[in-house]
Amino acid sequence: MVNSYTIKISTIGVISAMLIISGCITFPTNYEDDVLSFKIPTHWRVDEEKFSDELAKLRPVDANYPVIHIHQSDLKPHTIIDGYITKYPYEYPRFEIVTREYVKVNGLDGEKLIYKNTAQDDFLLIGPYFYSVVVAFGKANQTYIITSTEAMEHTYYSKVDPALAVLLDSIKIKE
Repeated sequence: MVNSYTIKISTIGVISAMLIISGCITFPTNYEDDVLSFKIPTHWRVDEEKFSDELAKLRPVDANYPVIHIHQSDLKPHTIIDGYITKYPYEYPRFEIVTREYVKVNGLDGEKLIYKNTAQDDFLLIGPYFYSVVVAFGKANQTYIITSTEAMEHTYYSKVDPALAVLLDSIKIKE
């Protein structure tokens, strides 16, 4: 039979080793490619696996969700935002706009839409609400779009919104 002293010492040893190892892991603080650069939000990482039309994708360091995507389009920013507002209520009857506002994205004019909806696979329309965001801003006849995947309200406001604030403040589009 193992005595409690041995269990306590073993537990302390395991926790100490985890803290030492986690202190040695560092993540990049900035991202840069041929199109854009930005500061990587604290506790987030750039995901190297991305769809072909994505400029960048970010995930929390400690989870696979939520995800923030950055794309570009030839459509105007207001067309992107209006598209969400007109398309989603038909596909998802519980779609609701939380806020729609004009924002500055590192000095550029943009528009931000926070909306809530049930999960995409909620056919009975009884599930909880999930929050998402879309930000669209333009530079040099291109529109850049930052979106998030569905997140519970507390996760949206504790993880996505702070990370989005860092992105909007630091993102730079190269000419």
